Amino acid sequence: MRLWRSLDLVLTSAVALTVGVLGMLNLAEASVLAGATLATLGVLAAGSLTARLQMHGLTDLTRRHLVEPPSADRLLTTSTSGLDADLSHAWEIGLIGVTLNRTIRNHSVELRACVERGGTVRIAVIDPRGDVLDEAARRSTSPGTAEIFAHRLQPTLDLAAALTALPGPGRAEVRLLDFVPAVGLLAVDTHQPHGRLHVDIYSHTFGGREPALALEPGRDHTWFQHFQAEFDQIWTAGRPAFVSGGQFH
Repeated sequence: MRLWRSLDLVLTSAVALTVGVLGMLNLAEASVLAGATLATLGVLAAGSLTARLQMHGLTDLTRRHLVEPPSADRLLTTSTSGLDADLSHAWEIGLIGVTLNRTIRNHSVELRACVERGGTVRIAVIDPRGDVLDEAARRSTSPGTAEIFAHRLQPTLDLAAALTALPGPGRAEVRLLDFVPAVGLLAVDTHQPHGRLHVDIYSHTFGGREPALALEPGRDHTWFQHFQAEFDQIWTAGRPAFVSGGQFH
């Protein structure tokens, strides 16, 4: 492949060498040598033009990717409720959201395995018995749907209670929020170099598509730290509900 890219240089070198030898040995007429020389110059000009076009394309590509802000379509994906997150070897898993109904269901096996091998699982969702249900319904622009949020919370709390009841060496804790978080967060080993943060940006359309953002500490240091701090702040504001070896408060 590289030989084909350098074919013009190879041909130019061969023609130039041939013309030079013929001229030195006086084996060709002046008109022939002149024509060959012009042909060689034409090949060189074509090669130079090609190189300039390639350089222009490279410069344009560099400007679009390094200077201009990247397209949002390259940064954001459609939320999968954590389905694409690998939790199979995680030791610290944190989940924050409104109901986390699908996320907990998608990862119930991995969450259980984390506790059983000695890891830590933290889950925070809105309080099913407070005014926050009405707030969640209003935020979704469907004021009369508070009971839907309560219904979706119940399986989450049942699974969370089962995690805290596990006899494994790990620890599970659940907290309830009296406010609706602006984002959903799935934090995986965030204090390790290989940590990951999945951010779901909640929309106001109930049941609609939501944009998601995947962050890594080395690649996305600033915003990784930002959302890690968001997780810690939301978690601190939550009311303890279930904890391994404890009861519902």
